[in-house]
Amino acid sequence: MKNKDNKFNVLIINDYDYVQGGASKVAIDTANLLVENYSNVNVYFFSGCHNESCNLDNKVIKICTNQQEAIKDNNKIRGIINGIYNFKAKKELNMLLKELPKSNTIIHIHGWTKCLSTSIFHIIFKMRYKVVLTMHDYFTACPNGGYYNYKKDKICIYKPMSLKCIFCNCDSRNYIIKIYRILRQFVQNKIVKLNDNIENVIAISDFSKQILKKTLNKKTKIYQINNPIDISKDNFKVDITKNKYFLYVGRISKEKGVDIFCDSITELNLDGIVVGDGEERDKLEKQYPEIKFVGWKSNNEVKEYMKNAKALIFPSKLYEGAPLTTKEALSLGIPCIVSDNCAAKDDILNNNGLLFNIEKKDLSKKIFEFIKNEIKYTKIKFDINDNYVNDIYKCYDEIINKK
Repeated sequence: MKNKDNKFNVLIINDYDYVQGGASKVAIDTANLLVENYSNVNVYFFSGCHNESCNLDNKVIKICTNQQEAIKDNNKIRGIINGIYNFKAKKELNMLLKELPKSNTIIHIHGWTKCLSTSIFHIIFKMRYKVVLTMHDYFTACPNGGYYNYKKDKICIYKPMSLKCIFCNCDSRNYIIKIYRILRQFVQNKIVKLNDNIENVIAISDFSKQILKKTLNKKTKIYQINNPIDISKDNFKVDITKNKYFLYVGRISKEKGVDIFCDSITELNLDGIVVGDGEERDKLEKQYPEIKFVGWKSNNEVKEYMKNAKALIFPSKLYEGAPLTTKEALSLGIPCIVSDNCAAKDDILNNNGLLFNIEKKDLSKKIFEFIKNEIKYTKIKFDINDNYVNDIYKCYDEIINKK
């Protein structure tokens, strides 16, 4: 920063102060890494939902509105209002910002759609703070955040907020929820004008960057910084030729393509393990008795499953943002077989795995090809991004010092 002897402030904003998903994990990791590595940084963490599993460092200054996720609020009317425009979040953020000088404060936004709402942007823009937004998903453009039609179980081709988009019943639950999401997006796009006011964004993969950059203001500065991954840097010597099973790790839902995994593994009469849980688990467990479903596991347990797998299969039908699962497997020396329409395809390089065509449903063909040539996947290399906190700090430095 301009004066290295003086502390500056980083305010990280996220719906949750605990690990609820990938975005929350990165938000929390960012806060913890900053206080661990930079003594000249005051780190604030502003959130809407609190949980006892919050693992923010004690040096992080925590502020939470202590609200429920909007769509899960017991008071449905209050939930709808908060989801569209959370007045309490705006009021408490306003009080906090009055204590933070604009000259040496940067605000880093991760997630806002589940609780805090776009009201946070309204006050931030009004008070003219410098902001950077990490695009973990597609909520800056798409009402349901995924460019995905959950009813038809395929990628949506409609322009976000067009008439076709508005009248399309694409939500995973019902059209009433879609109307709520449309109203929320309208407030975001028309009142707060998110894409006109955000001057700096962080893309977490080249895949998502290419999709989202056409929806941003042409003057928006895009930084590409890969998410950090929490793994051991030990050199694991995994001999996948001795491993027996293929592995899926993640949520068990239609859009994640777990059914495609189960179909192919069963068709080829191979051993398969599914780590995770979700609304499709009971149905798939009955439909595919040969597949072993083990439920959610701790991070360390997941790594053990990975190290003993022949390959990780990532069959997502979604675009995804930048899945951590494939990166973690590759960093452990485990090759990946990935659907070609998602951001995880960016990780498949050289001889570290294969892509399969999700439309042609040729996963079985690619697994068979993998087994025939598995010896070439025994010495894969994958560069781990261990410069995340330095890259983030440099990003902040450039934005604060920008005239």
